Amino acid sequence: MRRYLYSGTHDTLPILDFDVIIIGSGIAGLYGALHIDSSLRVALVTKENLKRSNSYFAQGGIAAVLSPTDNFESHIEDTLIAGAGLCNEAAVRVLVEEGPENIRELIDWNVPFDTNPEGELQITREGGHSCRRIVHCGGDATGRETTKRLGHIVQDRENITIFYNTYLIDLLAGDAGVAGCIVADEDEKPFILQASNVILATGGVGYLYQYTTNPRGAVGDGMACAKRAGVVCENMEMVQFHPTTLISPKHSDRLFLISEAVRGEGGILRNHKGEAFMRDKHKLKDLAPRDIVTRCILQELEKTGEKNVLLDVSSMTEEFFASRFPTIYEECHKFGIQVPKDPIPVRPAQHYIMGGVKTNLDAMTSMEGLYACGEVASTGIHGANRLASNSMLECLVFSRRAARHINGSKRKARKALLPPPVHYIKETNAEEIAQDRDRIRETLTKYAGVVRHSKELEAGAQIIEELLEKYRPLCLNTKDAYEICNMAQTAKMIFDAACARKESIGAHYIVD
Repeated sequence: MRRYLYSGTHDTLPILDFDVIIIGSGIAGLYGALHIDSSLRVALVTKENLKRSNSYFAQGGIAAVLSPTDNFESHIEDTLIAGAGLCNEAAVRVLVEEGPENIRELIDWNVPFDTNPEGELQITREGGHSCRRIVHCGGDATGRETTKRLGHIVQDRENITIFYNTYLIDLLAGDAGVAGCIVADEDEKPFILQASNVILATGGVGYLYQYTTNPRGAVGDGMACAKRAGVVCENMEMVQFHPTTLISPKHSDRLFLISEAVRGEGGILRNHKGEAFMRDKHKLKDLAPRDIVTRCILQELEKTGEKNVLLDVSSMTEEFFASRFPTIYEECHKFGIQVPKDPIPVRPAQHYIMGGVKTNLDAMTSMEGLYACGEVASTGIHGANRLASNSMLECLVFSRRAARHINGSKRKARKALLPPPVHYIKETNAEEIAQDRDRIRETLTKYAGVVRHSKELEAGAQIIEELLEKYRPLCLNTKDAYEICNMAQTAKMIFDAACARKESIGAHYIVD
């Protein structure tokens, strides 16, 4: 594995100095930036813009104990059960107990949570939760509305500089910890951002799979960069598949999610015979944890030979459905599905990764000064299977903790120790990169999906290892070249972890 993807001469690159660098502009990156002390200079790096992140496309909502009929212990227990024994209970307790105050802060910042006519928060239920504790915005547009509002506030902060269309290439270290990073702008011109504090908030790995709810940029670049820098990562085999994505005649890179909240409001999964097949599978029926519902759907499809199951939403009125799920309502009607009269054709797709860069309760990684928040991080909260709507809460709680730790650390600036130049001879080929990108996605989908087999995992790992070897000696100088290497590196991490874990647990369901 190469330590650095950047292939040029480091000591001639332009250098910009900051106090804090945040890589990623989803909810974790934005919320963290807003909690950094205003006296500190912050560089916020976004691969595209503030509308292209997993956070922006999140539908369901944010889980927090806000109802008088709910309590912390119940939320903790639900999270631990979903995590199948792999959760860090201390981290779960921090998440749950600090959740309500973060929601109240969003309310104070005018994030438009949905309320009833009396002005009280609307609270719904999703899979794995024993009661209603999910707050939401715009019906089913929580991520979009939250990201938009936080983005507007960030853009008004004088101490925050946003670098749009800027891609992370490598993390740089100093003599005692992180010292910044090498990035490239939209013209693919590299430069160095130097700081003694770096927060990774780069999101997930969905684009490594052929069928995913994630946007095009979710390739695991934060995890790959951290791994190359020697930072500890864990539980990379724990990839979550969402049970319900819309089956439509037009396939796109990002599949349209049918929120778990639809089942929380009474939606029922049925096969093509009309049978409610989850009824006898789990005590929570259609609201069982995601890994269980996903496997049950796939078993049903294998048994019947159908390409999808049906989500029956006929128990809701059209007025309620259109008001509660306006985005889903519009998308279904676009394809001629007249909800709630018609059932919604659905099947599972990759959605989230529970593993990532290992962190402590202040979001610190194993490298001094380097933090990780959101999906790129492994806080220990999700264990082997993420509980619905805990992810946005995790972004809030731990990005704020990271910011507060940075504010109190008074860490001195470090000068990056730049490596000597390495002379690569052969350039990358754009056509080959496109082919290899498809090969990675096909390999993960085929060998590291919902149901896994030991021999297939080993075969997939070998394919990815060959790709890494191919790119090891090549000169890299384009975004696509950096990205394909990050994809291959992250894929290797997933396969290595999956091969190492011999028992079946949570999202890692191995049949032999």
